[in-house]
Amino acid sequence: MVLFLVNALIILLIVDFAAYQLVKTLKKAKRGKCAACDYDCVLKKQVDAQRSGKL
Repeated sequence: MVLFLVNALIILLIVDFAAYQLVKTLKKAKRGKCAACDYDCVLKKQVDAQRSGKL
């Protein structure tokens, strides 16, 4: 019985974290930002360069 409760708690934590990440990503998407806007990735550098006219 205790093992069942521990497993249920772990599953609940995983599902809760996944739902949190989905909501956070969808809120950013509604504002016109991608999920990777917090990072300095190659694609973001390329888009920034195009916007500034360097490419």
